[in-house]
Parts: sequence; structure tokens; C-alpha cells
Amino acid sequence: MKIVSLTIENFRSYRNPVTIPFNDLTVLIGKNDIGKSSILEALDIFFENRKLDSDDVNIGAKADGETVKLSVVFSNLPIEIDLDAGAKTNLKDEFLLNENSLLEIKKDFSSLTKPKTFICCSHPLIENANDLHSLKIKDLQKRVKDLNIEGDFKASVKNELRKAIWNHFGAELTFQNTELEISQEGVKDVWDKILPLLPLFALFQSDRKNDEKDKEVQDPLKVAAEQALKKHLVALNEIKKQVEAEVAEIANLTIEKLKEMNKEVAQQLKPNFPAELKWSDLFKPTLTSDDIPMNKRGSGVRRLLLINFFRAEAERKRQEKNIPNVIYAIEEPETSQHPDWQKKLMDALKELSENGTAQIITTTHSPSLASLVDVEDIRFIYREGIENKIEIGNNDNLETIADTLGVLPSLQKEPENVKVFLCVEGPTDIDFFNNIAPLFGVDLINDNRIVAVSLGGGTLGQWVTNNYLKKLNKLEVHIYDKDTDNKYQAYVDEVNNRGLNHYATLTQKREIENYFHENVVIPSFNTHDGYTITVAIDDNSDITEVIAKARHNARNQQQTWESQGKRYKKNCLGFVKKHLNSHTASLLTVDLLKQRNAFDEVNNWFLEIKKRLN
Repeated sequence: MKIVSLTIENFRSYRNPVTIPFNDLTVLIGKNDIGKSSILEALDIFFENRKLDSDDVNIGAKADGETVKLSVVFSNLPIEIDLDAGAKTNLKDEFLLNENSLLEIKKDFSSLTKPKTFICCSHPLIENANDLHSLKIKDLQKRVKDLNIEGDFKASVKNELRKAIWNHFGAELTFQNTELEISQEGVKDVWDKILPLLPLFALFQSDRKNDEKDKEVQDPLKVAAEQALKKHLVALNEIKKQVEAEVAEIANLTIEKLKEMNKEVAQQLKPNFPAELKWSDLFKPTLTSDDIPMNKRGSGVRRLLLINFFRAEAERKRQEKNIPNVIYAIEEPETSQHPDWQKKLMDALKELSENGTAQIITTTHSPSLASLVDVEDIRFIYREGIENKIEIGNNDNLETIADTLGVLPSLQKEPENVKVFLCVEGPTDIDFFNNIAPLFGVDLINDNRIVAVSLGGGTLGQWVTNNYLKKLNKLEVHIYDKDTDNKYQAYVDEVNNRGLNHYATLTQKREIENYFHENVVIPSFNTHDGYTITVAIDDNSDITEVIAKARHNARNQQQTWESQGKRYKKNCLGFVKKHLNSHTASLLTVDLLKQRNAFDEVNNWFLEIKKRLN
């Protein structure tokens, strides 16, 4: 299952009900103390990883005697579920879903330690059809008899009896939004079957201890060793008994020999063993680098390790409990991280969110991270009067979001040193230019006079960067893909018509990926994949799809590329684009660009950059 939304009421600064929608990847943005962490912690409480504290109750709600309410809506529901001892059914046929055919669970914390839990559903309203989940088998059989229901159903199976009764009413069956409390007779059995299907929620907070007193920071393998030892404690104790028995035998023989020399002393002796052994003291695995213990490494390395230890632990628990998927909530993943690592971390989280088994929720203050995600994945949190508000990122609120972030994304060099902005569509385009720039005497990575920025693909960076570039009054070189429809031509014309010595152009080939040569593409993927693909690189084909399809066909002889789902194709295309521009581009040469009839064009791009450096 995946979270569709969370509704918070009377929790901390959230007085009135506020609903936060979630995607596979969701980034929460807002000023400090605006309620970002509260959303993550509300979910943590909902999933019972922590208890609600009295201080968590909104002050106004507490004064009015109102309670905290947390409601979560889930999608990706199981196709079938066993509610009645092996008899398969589904949540929809059991009328346990809301009006949008989604599973909605509400928790009312009238008791801080033991909240009331409800299944909120569009449930039958009509008498004799609205209480079936609370009836025992004998009561259902009696209901069927009283209603004179006949038909082909098993009278010994509860869900078949319920279905027969509901079908009996036909068009007369009306519905209303209903809250079925799980403590009710029968409903508790339903909840017990739903509960194991809920996703695992794992929260990693920014203020998590990160010093040498934190045993996970000292070395996460110590924690892993302790957990492994617990699993084998019975066997270890058995070994302990055997060793003690053998040692005791030798000790007693020694005492018997001593009696022959000094009976008085011998009578005072007996073998003695500690009641418990500290097995963990015997197993002290470590993670080291150049013989430097992990707890002596920099805070950024320690935090990065902790994040991935946290991920590994969550995945272990997911597999151990046979839970289909996991939700990783990571607060401010950029904390203590170098900008390069921030990007790599977000790329890893994005890839994780696309694999189908994980949802990612993060909070951030980093424009660099925000600029890497699709704008519709952003949730902007702000306060209007005393009310907290949530908006989904869109073109209308990007300016407000940009002001909240407060700084220029992707600009990690000192603004006064910058002379030229190289503006391209996406992050992989930046990778391409970084890799080929040395062929033309330019160092995009280390030259402080040049900054490459990503504008396109519906990302936050598209608006934020454009807005701040105008304010910074720097020269700009824009290079956009021609694609199949010249859709960015109007933007090229706008830049060139500013009269400020800016430069913009469309690529002559379809897109950046069409500038590669098969002589480097084929070996590059062969080395990575371990099998051979055959592709031809031309000027107008969708090269990313050509390669993705070739790789798929090499791996899957039975299933065609066309038969695959959108998510699978998206992941394959994303990997190809990233691999080409991050790795294969470094293998391009001047001769290969000339063979692709691309050298003169690409050389001109860099000439335009060089002109503006003087």
C-alpha cells in the first residue's frame, strides 16, 4: 500500500483539519517552525512507532476539550484479502473503502495511549445491511433466513453470506460515509487482517544524535551484531553450558587431586561461572576507512552512513515482517552534506521512489535539492493568520516557494565571480556538458566564472533560476533540445531578443543524447550490463528509448518492450539517460563528434561561452 494523503487535526500547530497529499516522492518545503516535522511525526504516531504526548495536542483544542485526529488514505490495495479463514474477498466488495475506492483509516486520540481506530468507508445505510461485519456466523445465517434469501452461496462462509444479503437489496442498497470502530465485534477481525498489509513507516530525523555517545554512530555494525546475537541466543547458551560442563569436569578433577595434598584448602574451592556472558563483547565488527574508525570521521560521512543504516534496518524489518512496501521519511537529508553529496543523495532517493516498493517523504531547506524534483512533488507549507496551509507545487506558487527558500539553487560558486550562466533543460544535460567541456578547453566544474543551471522539465529550478538570473544581471548561454517540434524556439527567441549579449540556441539534432556515437555507447552499456546490445545512433531517433528497448530485449527474450508498464519503461529510460550523460559522455572524443557531424556545432556552443568570459 501507499499513502495518498494524511489529514491532521488538533495536532500541534494544525488546529483545523489540513490534508497533505503524497506522491511516490514528496518534498515538504516551508520556513522553520512551520510544521514540516510535525507532518512526519504525525505519521510516526499514526503508525504507532511512538506515543502521542500531551504537549502534542493543540493548545486551543486542549482548552476546548477536543482531541487529536489523524486520518491516512491508502492506495495500491491488495487485489484480494482473507477476511474469513481462507475465504478470499476484497475490500471493495466488503464496502470497506471510501467514496474514492481508497482505504481510509482514522485514529482519534481521546486517550493519548490508546486511540480509537476507525475504518472510514462508504458503507450500506439500509437496515439489515449496515451491520454485517459485526455479526457472527450464526447471526448472518439467521439474517439470511429472516430475509428469505436463497441462491448459490456457501452458508458456512461469512463473506459469502454478507454478499448474499447485500445483493438481496439490489438497487435499494444506499450508502453513507461511515466510521467502523475496530473495537466492535467482528470489525476487530477485519482490522487484524488489514493491519499486516499497511506499509512500514520509518522516520529519520535531522536532530537525531550524531555524536560518539550514539552507539549507531560509533558503528552500526555493533547494533547489527547485537541483533544477530539475539537470534542465536539459545544456541549460544547451549554452547556456554557445554563449555562450563567441560571446564567444571577439569576443575573438579583438580580439586580431587588437591585433596590429596591439602584437604582443608580443597574443600573451600568450587568452579564458578558468570550467570550471563556479554556475547556482544566478543563480537565487535567495525567499518573503517584507512584504519580510521567511523565515529572519528566527519559529521557528513557519519550522517550519510546513518541514513543508509536506517534504510537497511527498515528494509530488514520489511522483509522480516513480510510487509509489501516501506515509507522512508527523511528530515532535511542535506544536513552536513556537501552540495555534490546532496545531489547524489536526492538522486538515490528519487530512484528508490521509482522502484515500486518505497515511498519517500523529505523535508528540505536546500534549493539544490528542491530544484531536482518535479514541481508537482513539492508541498509548500505556510501560515495564513493562525492557520497552517498546504499547497501542491505549481507554476502559480513557484515565486512564493522561491522566496521561502531564499537563495539561488545550483549556485554554489560566489556570485561576484560568476560571469556566465550555462542554461540547459535538465540535470543530465549538465552532466553531459561537464564531461565534454575539456575537449574544448573549458572546465565547467572548477571554473568559478561559469555556472551550469537546470531550467526545464517542470522542475522548481525552471522558475527559480530564471527569476534570480535576471536579478543577478549575468550573461547567459541557453542550449535547449530541438526535440521533434521545436517547442522551445519561443524561449530561444526571447533570450536572443533581450539585447543584453545573451545567447540561446536549439540543438541541431533531436536532443543531447543524439550527439553520442555507438562506438562508445555500445561498449559502455556492455561493460555495465555484462551482455551485448546493438544500436545505431542517428540525428532524429529517440536514442534513449532505442537503447532502453535494446537492453530490455537482451534481458527478456519472452516479454516485449511494448507490453511493459509505464513505471518500468520510465525507470529504464531514466537509467539510460543518466548513464549516458554521467558515464558514457566522458568517453566521447573530438574525432567521434566529427564522425557524428557534431563537432562544429558543439565547438560553437563553447565559443559562445568563452566570448562571455572576457
